[in-house]
Amino acid sequence: MIRKIVSLLVFSIFFLVPIQAQESIANMVPEDYVNFKLPPLDSLFENAKKNPLIQIHDTKKEEELGLLSKEKKSWLKYFSVGTSYHYGIQAYTSGYSDSATPLYYQYNNNASSYYNVGGSISIPLDDLFDRKRRIKNQKLLIKESEYMKEQKFDELKQQIIDLYTTVLSNLSILKLKSEYMAFAKAQYQVAENEFINGKVDASSLSGRKRIQIEAASEYESIRAILNNSLLKLEMLSRTSIINKK
Repeated sequence: MIRKIVSLLVFSIFFLVPIQAQESIANMVPEDYVNFKLPPLDSLFENAKKNPLIQIHDTKKEEELGLLSKEKKSWLKYFSVGTSYHYGIQAYTSGYSDSATPLYYQYNNNASSYYNVGGSISIPLDDLFDRKRRIKNQKLLIKESEYMKEQKFDELKQQIIDLYTTVLSNLSILKLKSEYMAFAKAQYQVAENEFINGKVDASSLSGRKRIQIEAASEYESIRAILNNSLLKLEMLSRTSIINKK
């Protein structure tokens, strides 16, 4: 059951990207990336505790705590108490006659009730002596769930750190690509005017256009990588990043 829940959580985290985030990132222009700032890492770590991959371990721990509580009270099964209550009405009819008395009948009834209370003790020695071990094992399972949560959280933090540094690096690269794209566009516009005025030939104009296209292509390539990292970072950290640029 836990395995199925984890599978569903993984699917929801990595495939169900918030629609609002998709729309926001699709509408971002070069100026938005220049002014973009990431939240502090500490806040991302704190919000990441709400990630279902972490919360599933909290649920597992609660389940193990419940089993521990049940095991500690298991001694109660050695004792059994029973009680019963009965209520009834007894009725009978009698007849009498003799030589001097004609036959007559007499009807009598009376109500009665009583309680019955009893108890018993049955202590299987193997179960009694094994109780301490079972409680200890249950405590170990709780510790194990805590360690697994800590391990998963460390892995999640490492993923967040990797994405965080990737975003910062690509933001710097994208800024340079944006400047180069603007420069290539300006150079093409100059070459276009010179071509109109007969100062350059078609080959030179074509070369400028090719440079402009390459600059735009490089910009969009880095932008796609950056957007992918931003969306993953937002989902893993459970933090609204793109909408707070």
